[in-house]
Amino acid sequence: MNILCLNTCLKQSYVCLIHDDKIVENVIEDNVQHSITLLKQIDSVFSECNISAQQLDYIAVCVGTGSFTGIRIGLAVAKGIANALNIKIIPIDTLSLIAYNTQNMCQYVVMKGVGNEYFLGNVVDKKVQSMRLTTKDELDSLLTNDTIICSCDNLTNDFNCKIEYIKMPKMNKIVLDNLDKAIDSNEVKPIYLRLSQAELQKGLKNDS
Repeated sequence: MNILCLNTCLKQSYVCLIHDDKIVENVIEDNVQHSITLLKQIDSVFSECNISAQQLDYIAVCVGTGSFTGIRIGLAVAKGIANALNIKIIPIDTLSLIAYNTQNMCQYVVMKGVGNEYFLGNVVDKKVQSMRLTTKDELDSLLTNDTIICSCDNLTNDFNCKIEYIKMPKMNKIVLDNLDKAIDSNEVKPIYLRLSQAELQKGLKNDS
């Protein structure tokens, strides 16, 4: 089985190819040019496994939350490949991906947003039950010294609780466990917990 996995929702540009029992990753740290690097990363993992795109069975992609532009780039590439090859997409939400990579049983998964904003997911058994956009003050009110949160951001100086830092959440395990969630590309929708800057400038407000 061959599955191409894409995550452009975070600071890193992450590409992974699941090729039978082999996992090949290509990661660019602190990448703000997903549109320039992503196709080159995809070509790189194909070359390493000596296969072509036509041999793909599925494509998995992080659909958000996270970088507004990053979400759109990842989805555009995933849908383009899926439509061209007539294969299905496995959508993965970013907060669930982070929670899936934890070693501890965290209660919350947290991602930094813009300014004083944070993306928050409630976690039970490493699965995100709900997610929303919140502020630091609101998040502080939920946390105690014994609360465990997980994050791909370094939050050590942000909150007084137990924090598990996951620098680069890997996609292979969550993807293989969600093969039954594969859907047609036209059914795949992005998860935007925060409006774009252009929408905010028009006076629209984020949902609470």
